[in-house]
Amino acid sequence: MNSRIFTTLLLVLLLGLLALPAASQDDLLSFAAADCDYGGNLKSVEALDELTVRVTLCNTDAIFDQEMASLGLSIHPREWIESTGGTGDILTTAIGTGPLRLVNWDQGNEMVFERFDDYWGEPSIEDTVILRWNSEAAARATELRAGTIDGMKFANPDDIPVFRADPNFNLIDIPPLTGVYVAMSNFFEPLNDIRVRKAIAMGIDRQRIVDNFFPPGSPLTPDFVPPAVFGHVGEGGVPGFDQEAAVALLEEASADLGFSLPLESLVDTRTGESRGLTLTWRDVVRGYLPNPGIIANDVAAQLADIGIIADVQVVESGAFIASALSGNEPLHILGWHADFPDASNFLTCCHGPNMAQMGEPYPEVYEPLIAAGQVLDPDARMSYFQQVAAGMASAVPWVPFGHAGSADVWQADIIGVHPGVLDGTEEFSRLEDPDDDNIIYMQNAEPISIYCNDTWDGETFRACHQVQESLLDFEKGGVAVIPGLAETWDVSDDGTVWTFHLREGVHFHDGSTLDSNDVVATWHASADCASPNHTGRGEGFAIYLSIFQQFINPDQC
Repeated sequence: MNSRIFTTLLLVLLLGLLALPAASQDDLLSFAAADCDYGGNLKSVEALDELTVRVTLCNTDAIFDQEMASLGLSIHPREWIESTGGTGDILTTAIGTGPLRLVNWDQGNEMVFERFDDYWGEPSIEDTVILRWNSEAAARATELRAGTIDGMKFANPDDIPVFRADPNFNLIDIPPLTGVYVAMSNFFEPLNDIRVRKAIAMGIDRQRIVDNFFPPGSPLTPDFVPPAVFGHVGEGGVPGFDQEAAVALLEEASADLGFSLPLESLVDTRTGESRGLTLTWRDVVRGYLPNPGIIANDVAAQLADIGIIADVQVVESGAFIASALSGNEPLHILGWHADFPDASNFLTCCHGPNMAQMGEPYPEVYEPLIAAGQVLDPDARMSYFQQVAAGMASAVPWVPFGHAGSADVWQADIIGVHPGVLDGTEEFSRLEDPDDDNIIYMQNAEPISIYCNDTWDGETFRACHQVQESLLDFEKGGVAVIPGLAETWDVSDDGTVWTFHLREGVHFHDGSTLDSNDVVATWHASADCASPNHTGRGEGFAIYLSIFQQFINPDQC
């Protein structure tokens, strides 16, 4: 071939290659809502290059950095999500980036974690961490005293002063960043009548419950948001205890609507079917609910005094949460332990415009709640939270009854002990046992899964926190936001565009390397009903929904 022709052909070929997008650019993932009219606040997520992710919001989010530290947005390998279809093995087999890796889940017994030697940060001090569980505080205390475990979650309130006085143990107080409530689903008649819901609220002596069954010093306020959290109003909210007024309201509603007293049955407004009135709960001690069975029965007994007869039923934890979030539990007891210290965390969990736990959502509650998240000025935000409290007083969707503190207990010689101030944030990799090479901890219930993107269960989050990480994180034992998988991040002036710069050389437990496509694929599985991986375990990706209000392509859910 003539050398001039060859040179010309080579030049044409090179110019053609330069005109094509780089292969790495071709492979970058993204997804977006068609527009912001779908009702959510996530506009798009884009991988800009191998280590840069851009998240664009429809509106400013005042606490977006705190939300990015939630394990409900923890990052998983793209290939793992796609191979599992977002369900099945991903629920029981963790592939994360954390300092510990899950090596065995002996369901019903224990989880075993081992040090992940390729961790990007400080390696785990001990070789092994074992997470066990028992629903009975007395049983956990017995094992702690026997030395078969190094630490335990949620001491019985009566045992707290005993452990505090014993030099063999280190008692760690957990501040009352909690709220607990009796929820009422308006999917059921006559709970869809405001007079009935007000009667239930006035029929429960909340102070009696706090005084008799909560740890000393636990406050009671009409606001579900605890006093230490920004956005606590401390006034207004649901009506207080007044049995006579409760009876009068029930009698008035009964005469108008035609139901009999005492009230023992309901009608599902969606199906027209009649069913017995139940008060359901799960047999899981939580910081917000130290004596669940005792409290459930006490609430039922108080309601019986005003003419409401509820059958108290305990439901398996995972099934209970899924059913409650769907609005299928007429009366039920649940609560919240802060994931981040803001009132929005306590309210969007249950009262967003697309949350069905209380039945049809109440605009007088969720409209000012959404507005509170979209302004940055603290005074303006407080004004909106006061409007939320007024909406609660108008709608009475639930009956909050206290903010319980709690305490964890450790063997005195364990080094590095710190509180899990936010739900499930203990870092077992930072603990040291001078006597052996493991840490054994006993919590109050078995995790529901190991896929925290589709749960809101604190016991699950504690397990996930050891092995999985989000773009941002909270400082050990505190509430300040620090870098996580994103080493740095930038925010546009209007607060709607967040650009996260990922750490280089971060490895997942399967040996793969973190890149921006893993972030996009993980978020896509949670965010978009059109994603084939939007499956999970059936809890409706509740943390994501509480942050962003709605899924993309909701008609495909």
